Amino acid sequence: MRRLTVLLPVLLLLSGCPVTQPQDTPVDEVAATEPRTGRSYWLYLPSCYKADRKWPLVITLHGTHGWDSRDAQIREWKSLAEREGLIVASPQLRSVQGILPVSRELWRRDLDADEQAILGLLDDLCARYEIDQHKVLLTGFSAGGYPLYFVGLRNPRRFDMLIARACNSSIDLFESVELTDEARALPILIFWGKDDLTPLREQSWAAFRYLREHGFRKADKDETKGGHLRRPEVAYRAWRKRLPPEYRPE
Repeated sequence: MRRLTVLLPVLLLLSGCPVTQPQDTPVDEVAATEPRTGRSYWLYLPSCYKADRKWPLVITLHGTHGWDSRDAQIREWKSLAEREGLIVASPQLRSVQGILPVSRELWRRDLDADEQAILGLLDDLCARYEIDQHKVLLTGFSAGGYPLYFVGLRNPRRFDMLIARACNSSIDLFESVELTDEARALPILIFWGKDDLTPLREQSWAAFRYLREHGFRKADKDETKGGHLRRPEVAYRAWRKRLPPEYRPE
C-alpha cells in the first residue's frame, strides 16, 4: 500500500491532465510559426474577430513535455476565447522541466531561448492582428510557471498581468532576475488547488512569499477546490476586471 501511495502521484503526472473544456467552436485553432526564432505555436482567433478595433491577447504557456503541450493549452482556452472575444496563442517551450532532470546551465539556456520565442510571438501577432498591446495576459500552467516568471518579470512593459495556474517556481530563478519598479507594479495572481501535488502547492506559496517580500504589492494568491486542474476560467475571471467593457463580444 505504501508503494502504491508513493507511485500514484507519479502515475497521475505521466497520464497528463485531460482537457475537459468544450471543443465545438465555430472556427478551429491553427498552427503557425514565429518567423524570428522559427518556433511553432497554436493560435485561436475568435470567429467574431474584425480588424476594426483592438483585441485582448492571452499567451498561455504549457507544462512539462510529454504531460502538457501547446496544443492542449490552445484546446483548453479556445471555447473561452470564442465566448469572450479573446485572441489566444500557445508557443512551443523548452524550459518546462517540471519533473524531468536537466542541468542548470542547459535550463538557463532554454529559458533565454523561450524568452526570445515568446517575445517574438508577441511581436509577430501584433504585426498581423489588431491587438491591444496594453492588454496582454501571460499565463502559465504547471511547469509553464518557469518561463512565466522569467519572461514576465524581465519584460513587465509587454504584459498587463501574470497569472500562475498551479505553477512550478524556483527561488534561483527569481534571484537571477533584476527586479525593477516596473516589474513590482505588475499585477500577479498565483493560484493552485488545495488537493494539488505538495511540491506545486509549496512552490506556489514560495513564489508568492518571495514576491511580496521583494515589494510586489500587487501580487496575490488564491486556493481553489480540487487537484491539479487547468482552470483557464479562473484565470480569465481575474483578468477580466482589467478589460474594458467594449472588448466583450455582443
